[in-house]
Amino acid sequence: MKKSIMLSTITACTLWLSGCQSVIDNPSATVEERQTMGVVLSDVGLGDQSFSDAAMRGMGELRETGDWFVDYRELSETETYKVGFEELVKEGHDVIVGLGFACQEDLEAVAAEHPEQQFALIDGVSELPNVLNITFEEGEGSTLAGAVAGLETESDTIGFIGGMDMELIQKFEAGFERGAKAVNEDVEMLVDFSNDFASPELGRELAEKQIKAGADVLYAAAGLTGVGVLETAEKYGVKAIGVDSDQSMIAPDAVVTSMLKQVDLAIVEIAGRVTEKPFNEHVILGIEEGGVGLAPLRRIQWDEKETSEYESVERQLKEGTLK
Repeated sequence: MKKSIMLSTITACTLWLSGCQSVIDNPSATVEERQTMGVVLSDVGLGDQSFSDAAMRGMGELRETGDWFVDYRELSETETYKVGFEELVKEGHDVIVGLGFACQEDLEAVAAEHPEQQFALIDGVSELPNVLNITFEEGEGSTLAGAVAGLETESDTIGFIGGMDMELIQKFEAGFERGAKAVNEDVEMLVDFSNDFASPELGRELAEKQIKAGADVLYAAAGLTGVGVLETAEKYGVKAIGVDSDQSMIAPDAVVTSMLKQVDLAIVEIAGRVTEKPFNEHVILGIEEGGVGLAPLRRIQWDEKETSEYESVERQLKEGTLK
């Protein structure tokens, strides 16, 4: 089913009430005068409290400019990414965006069939001449998260739970350990992979396993599975770090911060780079570009030395001097 963000539906108004008002106040700004973007969301879709929801914020930001019409598809309705891309191609958007590495194969298949159409891929890199690629320095953001964990752990044991043992998730893992050891050389890290990005129950099981093994700060890069990790951390009274978006509302008594992966910024970045002719480019968003970082720290009380240690890690990351 078509999901248009510019239509004056109840759903759209619920998401962006002020935005709906702006359309009503400016009826002369028709869809025909706007650029258009179609987005195929990640596998879990809206409500993941992570990747897709962050993308939706970016889509809403574009909508608020009054210059963009945005449409989207969810895998739960199209069943395959390819169907979603094909539907958006038929609508004739200025750019069609694939959200997440899992959609890359289908995006490339459709992009190859439509070389005149501009595509964009978030969290993957395609060599096709009509695909704009946006990736993040997840390792940088995760290093900051690790520094927080290294300073907060009392057991000197922290835990990482990844959605899959693959290159992208390994960047989160490596960064987390790097940051923790930069401020606490005695820290040890437990690692598990769920092989599922959509199972909160599995996240709960792995989190409980790590907590019972001594971990008192958990970090998950596992989509909806990570929600179960945060909930379990709260249940057992240990600390946790969210991912992609500020996830403090999921487990407010456990989440001390979240590693922000600004997918909303990526959506806006794509819009700003669209030209009349399709092109290939690889844009990397790190700390310096505002692509990754941390949500506000919560319930953390550091002394001057600990604060200095964290700030040193942050400074060295920006300077490129952190070992």
